[in-house]
Amino acid sequence: MKLTGDQINYLNIGLMVLSCFLAYIFPFELFLVSYAVLGPLHYLTEISWLHDRRYFVEDGKTGRDRRAKRRWLILVMLTLALMLYGYTTEKIPDWAISPRWEMSLFYLVFVTALLTLIKNRTAQAVLIALALISLFSFSSTRYYTLIAFFLATIIHVFIFTGAFILYGALKSRSLSGILSLAIFVLCAALFFVYVPESLGHTVGDYVRASYVQFQTLNAELIRLFRPGTVMSLSGIYESSAGLMVMRLIAFAYTYHYLNWFSKTSIIKWYEIPKSRTALIIGVWLGSLALYAYSYEIGIMALYFLSILHVMLEFPLNHRTFAGIGKELHSMAR
Repeated sequence: MKLTGDQINYLNIGLMVLSCFLAYIFPFELFLVSYAVLGPLHYLTEISWLHDRRYFVEDGKTGRDRRAKRRWLILVMLTLALMLYGYTTEKIPDWAISPRWEMSLFYLVFVTALLTLIKNRTAQAVLIALALISLFSFSSTRYYTLIAFFLATIIHVFIFTGAFILYGALKSRSLSGILSLAIFVLCAALFFVYVPESLGHTVGDYVRASYVQFQTLNAELIRLFRPGTVMSLSGIYESSAGLMVMRLIAFAYTYHYLNWFSKTSIIKWYEIPKSRTALIIGVWLGSLALYAYSYEIGIMALYFLSILHVMLEFPLNHRTFAGIGKELHSMAR
């Protein structure tokens, strides 16, 4: 059954409220379940969907468009290869490389994705020059790595998701779309306004052990929202600041995945060859088995898909913000 735009918006409002409620009660558990169950299926189906739409890099079928797409995808794969190498050798001093090399290529993927919207070669050259100067100027600062880290995590699942909602609301000029955006913002703000303790729920040893590789995100967000805070490991799981941030993370990731699947009838990511459907289902079931066997192994095995889908979405992210600008300009005239 194909849902109307208003019906999808109201469905998403319900999913936001549900995600918000569960994030308050079981923030760590909700995140771990969403990341392991919904995450891999989201990566696989979105990469498949982006592939069929030429990653939103090609505007046409000219040779120039195809070459631009090919060069950008080569950069994506080189960046992915370097990040995988860095991830697997980070604990081997003799083999490890500076994370700044990974971050530099990651930034270049983000910037060059923007070039797909700019056809003037002079403007493209200026953008690349400014990007290289910025990378060189800030590469020695802490923010250089931190922004890239946020770009691959909370910015991807929260800021970009909010941008998609805003663009859809502006484009459709629908009350339900504006309402869904308002509820999305309200849910996020609520985590900072109403900050109860753990509501009688304690985080078990298995959850803590499974969440180890995500702790950096919590610590950095706590430092961002509460400057000067020195957070201990127990504070991430037990303090009011730690729970505030974890609820936001759990909500952002869970709704990010649910939002993708709620729009199935519109984006039609399921309209693919049966052989690809079988492959997606097979890989997804395999990922579930890995996470069930060992959450740590699941994270390591699916790391490349997680990073790949983030980078492949960059052209769409840029086009979304450009679309927001156009819609706002049209409304202002």
